Amino acid sequence: MDLSKNNAPKEPEIYTEDKTMQEMFLKTTGRLNRLRYFKRGLVVLLASLVIGFPALMIFSDEWGNLTSFGNLVSVIINLATFIPMYCLAVRRLHDLDKDETLAKISLGLGVVGIIMGMGNDDFSSVSAVERIVYGIDSVVCLYILFAPGTKGENKYGPDPLG
Repeated sequence: MDLSKNNAPKEPEIYTEDKTMQEMFLKTTGRLNRLRYFKRGLVVLLASLVIGFPALMIFSDEWGNLTSFGNLVSVIINLATFIPMYCLAVRRLHDLDKDETLAKISLGLGVVGIIMGMGNDDFSSVSAVERIVYGIDSVVCLYILFAPGTKGENKYGPDPLG
Protein backbone atom coordinates (compact mmCIF):
# COMPACT_ATOMS: atom_id res chain seq x y z
CA MET A 1 0.00 0.00 0.00
CA ASP A 2 1.38 3.40 -0.98
CA LEU A 3 1.41 6.14 1.61
CA SER A 4 1.56 9.79 0.62
CA LYS A 5 3.32 12.52 2.59
CA ASN A 6 0.48 12.73 5.09
CA ASN A 7 0.59 8.94 5.68
CA ALA A 8 -2.87 8.48 4.18
CA PRO A 9 -3.30 5.47 1.89
CA LYS A 10 -3.20 6.35 -1.82
CA GLU A 11 -6.51 5.73 -3.54
CA PRO A 12 -6.18 3.53 -6.64
CA GLU A 13 -6.98 5.32 -9.87
CA ILE A 14 -10.09 4.23 -11.74
CA TYR A 15 -10.05 3.96 -15.53
CA THR A 16 -12.42 6.43 -17.18
CA GLU A 17 -13.74 5.69 -20.66
CA ASP A 18 -12.97 8.15 -23.46
CA LYS A 19 -16.03 10.18 -24.36
CA THR A 20 -15.09 12.52 -27.21
CA MET A 21 -13.60 11.79 -30.62
CA GLN A 22 -10.48 13.71 -29.63
CA GLU A 23 -10.05 11.58 -26.49
CA MET A 24 -10.63 8.38 -28.48
CA PHE A 25 -8.31 9.07 -31.41
CA LEU A 26 -5.90 11.93 -30.64
CA LYS A 27 -4.90 11.46 -27.00
CA THR A 28 -1.47 10.00 -26.19
CA THR A 29 -1.84 9.68 -22.43
CA GLY A 30 -3.28 6.75 -20.55
CA ARG A 31 -3.78 3.17 -21.62
CA LEU A 32 -5.80 1.34 -24.28
CA ASN A 33 -6.63 -2.36 -24.24
CA ARG A 34 -6.38 -4.66 -27.27
CA LEU A 35 -10.07 -4.70 -28.17
CA ARG A 36 -10.46 -0.93 -28.05
CA TYR A 37 -7.22 -0.53 -30.02
CA PHE A 38 -8.48 -2.95 -32.68
CA LYS A 39 -11.94 -1.34 -32.94
CA ARG A 40 -10.58 2.20 -33.13
CA GLY A 41 -7.91 1.21 -35.64
CA LEU A 42 -10.64 -0.36 -37.75
CA VAL A 43 -12.63 2.89 -37.60
CA VAL A 44 -9.57 4.84 -38.83
CA LEU A 45 -9.04 2.36 -41.66
CA LEU A 46 -12.70 2.45 -42.73
CA ALA A 47 -12.74 6.26 -42.58
CA SER A 48 -9.66 6.42 -44.81
CA LEU A 49 -11.32 4.04 -47.29
CA VAL A 50 -14.62 5.97 -47.29
CA ILE A 51 -12.76 9.22 -47.92
CA GLY A 52 -9.98 7.82 -50.08
CA PHE A 53 -11.80 5.53 -52.50
CA PRO A 54 -14.05 8.19 -54.07
CA ALA A 55 -11.17 10.68 -54.13
CA LEU A 56 -8.94 8.19 -55.90
CA MET A 57 -11.68 7.31 -58.38
CA ILE A 58 -12.02 10.99 -59.24
CA PHE A 59 -8.26 11.47 -59.73
CA SER A 60 -7.52 8.44 -61.89
CA ASP A 61 -7.54 8.13 -65.66
CA GLU A 62 -9.72 5.80 -67.73
CA TRP A 63 -7.23 2.94 -67.13
CA GLY A 64 -7.34 3.34 -63.36
CA ASN A 65 -3.90 4.93 -63.09
CA LEU A 66 -3.61 7.79 -60.63
CA THR A 67 -2.79 11.22 -61.96
CA SER A 68 0.00 13.18 -60.28
CA PHE A 69 -2.62 15.02 -58.25
CA GLY A 70 -4.21 11.65 -57.39
CA ASN A 71 -0.86 10.45 -56.04
CA LEU A 72 -0.65 13.58 -53.90
CA VAL A 73 -4.19 13.01 -52.58
CA SER A 74 -3.29 9.39 -51.79
CA VAL A 75 -0.21 10.46 -49.84
CA ILE A 76 -2.19 13.08 -47.90
CA ILE A 77 -4.89 10.53 -46.98
CA ASN A 78 -2.25 8.03 -45.86
CA LEU A 79 -0.41 10.61 -43.79
CA ALA A 80 -3.70 11.77 -42.22
CA THR A 81 -4.37 8.24 -40.95
CA PHE A 82 -0.93 8.13 -39.31
CA ILE A 83 -1.86 10.73 -36.69
CA PRO A 84 -4.72 8.82 -35.01
CA MET A 85 -2.98 5.47 -35.51
CA TYR A 86 0.16 6.83 -33.83
CA CYS A 87 -1.90 8.09 -30.87
CA LEU A 88 -3.68 4.73 -30.57
CA ALA A 89 -0.36 2.86 -30.75
CA VAL A 90 1.17 5.04 -28.02
CA ARG A 91 -1.74 4.34 -25.68
CA ARG A 92 -1.63 0.64 -26.51
CA LEU A 93 2.10 0.57 -25.74
CA HIS A 94 1.36 2.30 -22.45
CA ASP A 95 -0.95 -0.61 -21.66
CA LEU A 96 2.08 -2.86 -22.24
CA ASP A 97 4.03 -0.62 -19.80
CA LYS A 98 6.29 0.59 -22.62
CA ASP A 99 7.06 4.08 -23.87
CA GLU A 100 6.23 5.36 -27.35
CA THR A 101 9.47 4.25 -29.02
CA LEU A 102 7.87 1.42 -31.03
CA ALA A 103 5.07 3.75 -32.15
CA LYS A 104 7.69 6.21 -33.41
CA ILE A 105 9.50 3.40 -35.24
CA SER A 106 6.23 2.25 -36.83
CA LEU A 107 5.34 5.82 -37.82
CA GLY A 108 8.79 6.35 -39.32
CA LEU A 109 8.63 3.09 -41.26
CA GLY A 110 5.18 4.01 -42.57
CA VAL A 111 6.39 7.41 -43.79
CA VAL A 112 9.47 5.81 -45.40
CA GLY A 113 7.21 3.23 -47.06
CA ILE A 114 4.95 5.93 -48.50
CA ILE A 115 7.87 8.00 -49.76
CA MET A 116 9.56 4.97 -51.33
CA GLY A 117 6.29 3.76 -52.83
CA MET A 118 5.33 7.04 -54.47
CA GLY A 119 4.70 6.39 -58.12
CA ASN A 120 4.50 2.60 -57.82
CA ASP A 121 1.46 1.39 -59.71
CA ASP A 122 1.40 -2.18 -58.43
CA PHE A 123 2.95 -4.43 -55.80
CA SER A 124 5.22 -6.16 -58.32
CA SER A 125 7.20 -2.92 -58.68
CA VAL A 126 7.90 -2.72 -54.93
CA SER A 127 11.62 -2.97 -54.19
CA ALA A 128 13.22 -5.40 -51.76
CA VAL A 129 13.97 -2.52 -49.37
CA GLU A 130 10.31 -1.49 -49.38
CA ARG A 131 9.25 -5.07 -48.64
CA ILE A 132 11.68 -5.18 -45.69
CA VAL A 133 10.29 -1.86 -44.40
CA TYR A 134 6.71 -3.14 -44.70
CA GLY A 135 7.68 -6.44 -43.07
CA ILE A 136 9.31 -4.80 -40.05
CA ASP A 137 6.37 -2.42 -39.68
CA SER A 138 3.95 -5.37 -39.85
CA VAL A 139 5.79 -7.19 -37.05
CA VAL A 140 5.71 -4.07 -34.86
CA CYS A 141 1.99 -3.58 -35.56
CA LEU A 142 1.19 -7.24 -34.78
CA TYR A 143 3.10 -7.02 -31.49
CA ILE A 144 1.20 -3.88 -30.49
CA LEU A 145 -2.11 -5.53 -31.38
CA PHE A 146 -1.64 -8.97 -29.83
CA ALA A 147 0.66 -8.57 -26.81
CA PRO A 148 -1.31 -8.77 -23.56
CA GLY A 149 -1.44 -5.60 -21.48
CA THR A 150 -0.10 -5.16 -17.98
CA LYS A 151 -2.51 -6.38 -15.32
CA GLY A 152 -3.38 -3.73 -12.79
CA GLU A 153 -2.14 -0.18 -12.60
CA ASN A 154 1.18 0.74 -14.18
CA LYS A 155 3.14 3.99 -14.53
CA TYR A 156 0.84 5.10 -17.39
CA GLY A 157 -2.42 4.76 -15.50
CA PRO A 158 -5.09 2.37 -14.30
CA ASP A 159 -5.89 -0.93 -16.02
CA PRO A 160 -8.36 -0.27 -18.86
CA LEU A 161 -10.01 -3.62 -18.09
CA GLY A 162 -10.74 -2.50 -14.53
